[in-house]
Amino acid sequence: MKQLCLIILFVLSTLTEAGADIERRAAIDIGSGGTKVTVADVDTETNQIVQIVLDMSFSVPYQASLDKSLDGTFDQETKALGLKTFKEIREIADQYQVQKIVAIATSAFRKANNSKVFILEIEKEADIKVQIIPQREEGEIAFFSALASGEFNPEGAVVWDIGTGSLQITTANTSDGLTVYMGEQMGSVAFKNYIISAVQENDIEDTISPNPISEEDLKTADIYARAFARKAYPIIKQKIQDQHTVIGIGRLFYHSIRPLAAEGDVITRKGLRKFIENSLNKTDGELNNPFAHVDVTNCILTLAIMKALHIQEILPVETTTTRGLLISPAYW
Repeated sequence: MKQLCLIILFVLSTLTEAGADIERRAAIDIGSGGTKVTVADVDTETNQIVQIVLDMSFSVPYQASLDKSLDGTFDQETKALGLKTFKEIREIADQYQVQKIVAIATSAFRKANNSKVFILEIEKEADIKVQIIPQREEGEIAFFSALASGEFNPEGAVVWDIGTGSLQITTANTSDGLTVYMGEQMGSVAFKNYIISAVQENDIEDTISPNPISEEDLKTADIYARAFARKAYPIIKQKIQDQHTVIGIGRLFYHSIRPLAAEGDVITRKGLRKFIENSLNKTDGELNNPFAHVDVTNCILTLAIMKALHIQEILPVETTTTRGLLISPAYW
């Protein structure tokens, strides 16, 4: 663990040496449902974020486009919106005098048959190079994003990130590296679509929301998610047993689930169970929430995995993967 701790101390260093070079960087995370951008000044000697200059996101439904595709490609409308977004990001980068840009693409781009051609178009039209990264790297970036946002024990931390198309649970291992348990089809929208198509037997092209969800739907979805979680690596299960609290990063935990199921600073099983019970057999209109079409299924997914892995609490942290990307030496 010594090597890993040294790396983490290097990444999380809070002291900027006098005369150190400060570089303005832009980190772009192209998720399955949106594109996150963070512009920051970074100390190039310590890879410490000195100042966040800009933090924003753009909604681009890449995964939704794939879900409706017959040939596994992004449609023209989605590509046009994506390209428009990248041109806006390019203008923002120029406006803020960004010196270096790193852009990564995740789940939807790994699956799309036309993603490589689309990336070439982005590079040509917006002068931004995009790397499609493997899911394991998503988990690694999420881990360092969590550590950079608070005083967590790097050896004991278990970090959980749920995206639109996939999820990752990450912890340090005994080989001075990171162990990442991955679910490529277990993201927020992917799980919602599983309920719509496999459980309720509806067409996801015509059905946006799984609500109202019945007791029987809940039981089937719960079994599906718990079966996935039980296959997590032993080291992750042991860390959870030892530490009890898991760190949840990303917008889903902090902005979607936390307001619905938190007790104090943490998301609890009791809070999730209460929200789910109060939401069953209700339409989106009855739930009266603009995100009702995913809020209930997000909570079902989270509770099922918590039960399977014996997670008592989730501490939601307001951070994004772009923070970890900004300070990851591998990308700069």
